[in-house]
Amino acid sequence: EYKARKKAKKEIKHAKRQKKETKRKSTTTTNSPTTANGAVKPSFNAAGDVDNSADFQTDALSVPLLPRDVKVLLLDIEGCTTAISFVKDVLFPFALSELDKFMEDATPEKLTEILTLLKEDMAKLPDDHPARIATKTNLKVLKNNNTPPTKHQKISIRVNAMVKADVKATGLKSLQGSIWKSGYASGTLKGHVYDDFQPMLVWCQSHSVSVNIYSSGSIGAQKLLFGKSDVGDISHHFDHHFDTTSGGKKEAASYTKIAGDLGVDVKQICFVSDAEAELVAAREAGIGFPVMSIRRGNAPLTDVGRGFPIIYSLLQLCGSGS
Repeated sequence: EYKARKKAKKEIKHAKRQKKETKRKSTTTTNSPTTANGAVKPSFNAAGDVDNSADFQTDALSVPLLPRDVKVLLLDIEGCTTAISFVKDVLFPFALSELDKFMEDATPEKLTEILTLLKEDMAKLPDDHPARIATKTNLKVLKNNNTPPTKHQKISIRVNAMVKADVKATGLKSLQGSIWKSGYASGTLKGHVYDDFQPMLVWCQSHSVSVNIYSSGSIGAQKLLFGKSDVGDISHHFDHHFDTTSGGKKEAASYTKIAGDLGVDVKQICFVSDAEAELVAAREAGIGFPVMSIRRGNAPLTDVGRGFPIIYSLLQLCGSGS
C-alpha cells in the first residue's frame, strides 16, 4: 500500500510538469511570430512583421509632427517661445523707465509722429476701455490745473495707460521696440527663450520646416529679442516675422493674410499660441493645426483651450512619425 501511494504521487507530479510545459509551449507559439519553417521568433515587443498602422491615426486633439504633418510653423512669442514674465516684468518696466530719456533725445518731428500713432491706437479702443478712461482723467487733471499738457506728458499719459491695461496696439509696440533697442545694444537686456526652443529650431532647419513668428510685439522688437537672446543670435532660423500690421491676432482675417504672404494654403500652417482667442481665430480662418502652448505662468486653460492639441514643450512638435 505504501508503494502504491508513493507511485501515485510520483505520477501526479509528473502529470503536472507535463501540463505546465504544454501550456508554456502553447503560449509561446500563439503570441510569437514564426519563421517560414515554423520556428518561433523571440517574443520581443514589436519584433517581426507586425502592423500597428492603426496607432498612427490622428484626430483633432493629436499633436502634429514636423515635418510629417506640416512644414510651415507660425509661432507666438509670449508664453510660447518666451516667458510671459520676461515681457511683463522686464521689457515693459524697462520701456516705461527709459521713456523720458527717449523723448528727450527725440526730435520734435519724431515726438509728433509718436503722439499721432498713440492717438490712433487709443481711438480704436471702446469709450469705456480702462486705457481711454485713465487717459481722459489724467489729461483733464492737467487742464484743470491751468497747466496745458506738453507733448511729453501727452505721450507719457497714453503709454502708461495702455501698458497698465495691457493694450496690444501698433503705435505703442513700435515705441516700446525703439526704446528696447538701446537696452539690447548696451547689453542691459537679453531676450529670454525657453531651453527647448533652440533645439526645436535646429530640428526644423534640418528637416526643411519653415519657422515664422507672429506676435503683437513689433517686428523690430521681435528681431531684437531673438538677435540678442540669452542663447545668442538665433534670428537666422526665422523665415518671416509678422506683427499687428498684418491684423489683430484675435481676427481670423489676419491668419488668412499671413498665409497669403507666406504663399501657402492656411491648412498647411501649424500655429502655436498660449492665447485661446488667438487659436479660435486661427481655426476660424482654416489654419490646419492650431496648437495650445502651456508654460509656467500662462493663463489657466478653460474648456475652450482644452479643445486644442496641447503641448508643454516645443520639442513635442518634432518627429517624423515613422
